[in-house]
Amino acid sequence: MNKTFPGMLERYVVSYVKDEAGMSPETLRAYYAAIEQYVIWLKDTRSIGIKDIDVTHFSKESIKSFLSYIETERRVSVTTRNHRRAGLVAFLAFASEVNPVYANTYIDAKKIKNKKAPKPKRDFLTVEEYQAMLESIDISTDTGFKHYILINVMYDTAARVDETVRMNREDFSFGKENSIVIFGKGSKYRRVYLTKHTVKLIKEYSRKFNLEKGAMFKNYCGDRISDSGIDYILKKYAKIAYAKQKTLGSKIVSPHILRRSKATHMLLNGASLPIIQRFLGHESIQTTEAYLEIGSEAMTKAVEEAGKLIFKDTPEETVSSWKDPDILRRLKWMVK
Repeated sequence: MNKTFPGMLERYVVSYVKDEAGMSPETLRAYYAAIEQYVIWLKDTRSIGIKDIDVTHFSKESIKSFLSYIETERRVSVTTRNHRRAGLVAFLAFASEVNPVYANTYIDAKKIKNKKAPKPKRDFLTVEEYQAMLESIDISTDTGFKHYILINVMYDTAARVDETVRMNREDFSFGKENSIVIFGKGSKYRRVYLTKHTVKLIKEYSRKFNLEKGAMFKNYCGDRISDSGIDYILKKYAKIAYAKQKTLGSKIVSPHILRRSKATHMLLNGASLPIIQRFLGHESIQTTEAYLEIGSEAMTKAVEEAGKLIFKDTPEETVSSWKDPDILRRLKWMVK
């Protein structure tokens, strides 16, 4: 077997992770994202091309510098930082079995400790903040229109970012009941019903770009959009919208905030917790309760009222680039 870095990376993606290690597609995508970002970092900061990468470029100090870079310069969360560390260590574990010269490098990399993540801030967008983001998009351009549809669909379905990445046009069905079938956590499917507004947008989007099947959302290269691509788009429009909606400045706008915002708006508009639980695809209602624990007076009251509905105590009350044309680009298709 080719024991160069590109050769090992190809085997790792094509056969090892799926067939031998039995990792899920989500894990493969997360681990590949770590390797891809590391390769890009080496190229941008040290002028080292993918074909020139060897064991010396995976030193403990180098990996720690990379993790520091993505956290401070790219402003990723501590959780994402830890995920990137795990992805690199997992690859080095594989590399050490294929090529013994990586053994000590793998042992050293394992010694890099996960950074303790602060308790997550459970932000959600107010209706005004969400609308400000939509209004900041120039839908007269093809790119703007695509971004507008992406954000609308993510909000309306409350889909996780990985679920959005996997969406295909054929997952949507229109007729008596307009809905999408989402493949979610635990390899489980759930059906989510769509608003008429979103249905109209999707039909126009499909007509405009002649989309009948395949990936629902793509990047500028025509490939299926990535997690980081979606994150970039949301942060871009949050930054633009901040000029008119200053409250956005105190919030970290990420793909997950749209999911939480949709659920929160449903709760504040009278939806019961069991309905929201099913909508989000949570296993237990306790998860949904914790997920929506924002702490504001309005949210506290809404949760209490929804709790009464569950136990039937009271009647319901009404309460909205870097592109590598070679191996990286080719292998990315394997992790979609």
